[in-house]
Amino acid sequence: MMDTDSGMAPAQEAALDSVVADVRAGLASWLDLPMDARITLLSELKRRVAAEGRGIVAQGCAIHGVGRGTLWEGDQWLGLFPMTAHAHTHEVVLSRLVAGQDPLPAGGVSTRLDGQVTVPVFPVTRTEQALVAGVTASVWLEPGVTEDQARAEGAVPLPGDGHDEPGAALILAAGNASALPVTDALSMLFARGCTVVIKLNPVNTWLRPFLERILTDFVAAGWVRIVEGGPEVGAYLAHHNGIDRLHMTGSADTYRALMWGQGEEAARNMAAGSPKLSKPFTAELGGVSPTIVVPGRWRRHDVRRWADRIAYQTLCNCGHLCNSTQILVLPQGWEQGDELLADLRNFLHDLEPQEPFYPGSDARVARAVEGEPGAEATLAPNRRYLVTGLDPDVEHSLFRDEVFADALGVVTLPAPSVGQYLAAATEFANDRLSGTLAAQVVIDPDSAKTHQSVLDRSIADLRYGAISVNEWVGFAFGLGYTTWGGFPGHTPEDIGSGVGVIGNAFGLPRPERTVVTGAFRSPMKPAECATFGGRATVYRGMTQYYANADPRALLPVLAASARL
Repeated sequence: MMDTDSGMAPAQEAALDSVVADVRAGLASWLDLPMDARITLLSELKRRVAAEGRGIVAQGCAIHGVGRGTLWEGDQWLGLFPMTAHAHTHEVVLSRLVAGQDPLPAGGVSTRLDGQVTVPVFPVTRTEQALVAGVTASVWLEPGVTEDQARAEGAVPLPGDGHDEPGAALILAAGNASALPVTDALSMLFARGCTVVIKLNPVNTWLRPFLERILTDFVAAGWVRIVEGGPEVGAYLAHHNGIDRLHMTGSADTYRALMWGQGEEAARNMAAGSPKLSKPFTAELGGVSPTIVVPGRWRRHDVRRWADRIAYQTLCNCGHLCNSTQILVLPQGWEQGDELLADLRNFLHDLEPQEPFYPGSDARVARAVEGEPGAEATLAPNRRYLVTGLDPDVEHSLFRDEVFADALGVVTLPAPSVGQYLAAATEFANDRLSGTLAAQVVIDPDSAKTHQSVLDRSIADLRYGAISVNEWVGFAFGLGYTTWGGFPGHTPEDIGSGVGVIGNAFGLPRPERTVVTGAFRSPMKPAECATFGGRATVYRGMTQYYANADPRALLPVLAASARL
């Protein structure tokens, strides 16, 4: 129970006390569970996700106002797929450990010229290589971590005393994507050795019966409990004596309220250096994500294709994603920049409407466009704002506040050379934009080859926990082997995009960032194009394949891709 008055009825407090007691009682059996039994649990979880998928998508579409058969139905499947992907990654790692194999990719750990250790983490299996062709990912470890440390400390999710800080964990799950409660729980269970209380965001309490069926084996054993409620429930559990650690995905305001209090109380506590919580508290809190476009000689098709992809990175899930592109950085004087903007404007105007479902969307968009002469609503009535002409040296709401909706700002920077432009864009992203969660770079193959060292330096200098080159940075969350969280260095006093990571199925020590690389050009239209009509088919098929390892599930995926 809490040490202070929660403001809740005694019966509600007693019910929450019972929930905490359940997961504490289940901790010993979870820690002692053999690895082969854990593998079975993961396999069953994946199958249950596939079995529940159609129901989750149907209800999600109804609640979010998404028409069945529209372009945006695919986002519901995309929001579900990471459950199976994250379970798959833990299954792969545990299977390798059970077989006595080194779980890390063979010969993968290496040291860059600047001394930083990197580990390629995707693809691991041939199936993964085929499923997401052309996409690779590496985790960079913090400076000072050696290759020997990476090999010795990575991939040790062992039963019993193999975990550093086992205990009962509270997860405060965000409400914007159906997978988040499960992916966060898997990280706590398998990477931290914790049993888990999941407190659902009020936005997605409709998911509870689906999640309890998906996690039924974990619930039956007392390893997971799911609760609902408002901020008072989250605060009660966060400060509960039986909860050992916390993880949340959400807003910095929620984090600060739990850690420091509100109003004058928060100011006093921060001044005194006296947080209200002394438990380990990891958090992913979003931020302002940029896409940096590097000048080069693009084909007309390239311009349109990347306008299509950037449109999707802004509009996916109605912009209710912490990795949504919010700022587009373009080089001044690049002759194809106007074409890219024109195509992007047309996509924002022509794509099917969707209604925001996350609370506060309209107010955040209004704040973002207020007083901006370059703001234009590309879709009536007053939706999908494109805000051009933002001055990089002036304070703008779009630089500071995560809109979490369908608004995109555009900044142009001088580009006397590719090197000077990338240096300026990196400095702008690091110093002018709020947060350190995710950034993207788009560069054509000829420019990447000619300016390889400059590009490498820019990636190394960008202070973001996930960076993608020619790929959607959302892959860094979805792949599971990769890490997802803010760049290291935030503190409880200045929490930024948060502390700690989820994912990291290999258990790599002190991860600094994930770098995802894709193809600038691909023979087929990527599913991460706004106009890709087969997105639901692709992610439904991939969910089914991961769940059942049945190649027949991939036939519709291949057919949908081939048609486009």
